[in-house]
Amino acid sequence: MTGKRQIPAAFTKGHVLCSPSGKLQPNTWSETAAKAIASKYRKRETWEKAQRRGWSVQFVYVRFFIPVFKATFTTTEIREAYDVEDI
Repeated sequence: MTGKRQIPAAFTKGHVLCSPSGKLQPNTWSETAAKAIASKYRKRETWEKAQRRGWSVQFVYVRFFIPVFKATFTTTEIREAYDVEDI
């Protein structure tokens, strides 16, 4: 076998806060809803105000993986692309 062995992805589940516009807030991920809320809102009253503005807690599955970066062009293809633009 040639090359490095690729480490398979890992999965877990938990909770994150979701903004009123529907965007998940990944930095608030936690195993429990209470911990996800506490990561941003320390007081119950503050969280209740946020809920009235449309914030929510969502149950999510998370996929952890090691990114693999691959070139989309070879060096000669890049050079040829720039040659065409220069003309």
